[in-house]
Amino acid sequence: MLRKTLSILLVLCTLCCCALPAAAARETGVIRVRLHSDIAGLTEEDEPEKMIELLTDNVVYSYRAAGPVSFSDYAGTPVFDDLKAGRTYDLSYCLDAAEGYALPETIGEGDVQIECGKNVWVYSTQITTARIRNEDDTFTTYKGLRIQAQVVVDGNIFQRIIGFLYDIYLKIRAWSLY
Repeated sequence: MLRKTLSILLVLCTLCCCALPAAAARETGVIRVRLHSDIAGLTEEDEPEKMIELLTDNVVYSYRAAGPVSFSDYAGTPVFDDLKAGRTYDLSYCLDAAEGYALPETIGEGDVQIECGKNVWVYSTQITTARIRNEDDTFTTYKGLRIQAQVVVDGNIFQRIIGFLYDIYLKIRAWSLY
């Protein structure tokens, strides 16, 4: 009787020890997204699906801080209006790991596959961490994926020429010796 009880106890301990690692969050694996340039007229409050399309189910849009997509113009000034056709913008896309997944500590070669629309250039892909203050004055640390890209919003040839000239004007106006 003692042997049966001991055997059952050992089997239960073994099952519990093996089940715990299986319950942990899985690595995210390859993250695939598509960035769009046909975004004229959109604002930061619009649906992020129009700007960045998630092709895998292991990440979701991050609504923790500023939202999943934020804009700045050619001179680096944040933009809160709608995007103008032909203009150049820097877009910052923020993603979180989906339920049951975990982001890697660092981005390696082949971890993120980005399909870019025409006139979209990705210049940074990184894992970021943020600390957010809770109501009880404690902090929660979140890990997310940030993709930064330069986008020339689709437009006709005249809109692109006017947008290019206006972007140069903004850059000159923002420049200072001091």
